[in-house]
Amino acid sequence: MRKTFTTRKLAIYGGMLLGFIMLESPLVMVANHVEPMVMGVPFLFVWNLGWWAFLTILFLIAYLTNWGSTTRGGMAVSSPKRDD
Repeated sequence: MRKTFTTRKLAIYGGMLLGFIMLESPLVMVANHVEPMVMGVPFLFVWNLGWWAFLTILFLIAYLTNWGSTTRGGMAVSSPKRDD
């Protein structure tokens, strides 16, 4: 069975990869500064909270659009009714 990747799935995968790279790679050292303070919070905390918020919203969108389903168009797969 050949897997098909729609544009939406590729965007979600790309967004997930970007979010994890920005949170877990050495790029976080770019944001490892106290200044500028954002509402009294060091910039590193704002950086982490921002990227976690991005990933949370992305996962919510992925859940609401059934991105893991095998059907096209985002419709959920329903099981066939049994006549017992």
